[in-house]
Amino acid sequence: MVSALVVVPDLAGPPPPARVAGAAQSKVALTFDDLPVHGPAPAGMSRADIARGIIAPLRAAGAPAVYGFINAKGLDGTPDPAEFLRLWRAAGYPLGNHAFSHMDLHTHTVAEFERDVLANEDTLRGLMAGQDWHWFRFPFLREGETAEKRRATAAMLRGHGYRVAEVTLSFDDWAYHEPYARCLARGDLAAVDWLKESYLQRAAESLDLGRQTAQQIYGREINHVMLLHVGAFNVVMLPALLDLLEKRGCALVTLDEAQSDPAYAEPLDAAGGGTLLDLAARARHVTPLPRAEPPFARLTGLCK
Repeated sequence: MVSALVVVPDLAGPPPPARVAGAAQSKVALTFDDLPVHGPAPAGMSRADIARGIIAPLRAAGAPAVYGFINAKGLDGTPDPAEFLRLWRAAGYPLGNHAFSHMDLHTHTVAEFERDVLANEDTLRGLMAGQDWHWFRFPFLREGETAEKRRATAAMLRGHGYRVAEVTLSFDDWAYHEPYARCLARGDLAAVDWLKESYLQRAAESLDLGRQTAQQIYGREINHVMLLHVGAFNVVMLPALLDLLEKRGCALVTLDEAQSDPAYAEPLDAAGGGTLLDLAARARHVTPLPRAEPPFARLTGLCK
């Protein structure tokens, strides 16, 4: 069995300034979903280890105010998940609402969904200590399967003071964490190497597609928001992902700065879910650009 224990750098002290490429082509806000628990923790790795392993490269890159979106149901009464959130806040990173139980809006009523959103608020209020936490990220990026439900949910969130944290860049990183834990347990390093290669390839494809789609829809580059998850594989892959973003001319910015782009203020009356670019394409009746098929079948069967 391959050890999953991570040696984590010291997180004390202020983070360095953000790394900015000489001629930045894109502004990108990094965001993480499913705090404090996403996917299995490999043997020998705690949730606190995962927190440290994600925070350290973010700080080294000078990533500003990285939002983490919480499902407070993950605080199961044991100290480890709570320590994850303590470490996140100690690093100076803010928290937002991802619904208490990661509820799927498309299989529940707006009233049920509202109760799940509000159930997260006591935890957010306590952890954010007087700072604003009214950013909301839809679980599964599902905003309502009908136009009427989407409008009702949007009105509900506005009524509670929320802004929606949109996404423009997503490469299904969530699908890599469980096979990583399985392959690590089996000691299948060749499979782990394929996971690394596939992860970076899909990240690069997502960035290219996001830029091309923005040009297709808006006729210009826009600010981007990248969706990531707090799984163990990101402890391994985050330094390489940050290096990829830097080499591709991406400057790391806050969620507020990213969503100050006018593209995020455009009213979109498009039912369903997906990224902001998916919604905008549907609302404007734009044919989506072709995209590579995700390797879900291989990921699901890997190391079983």
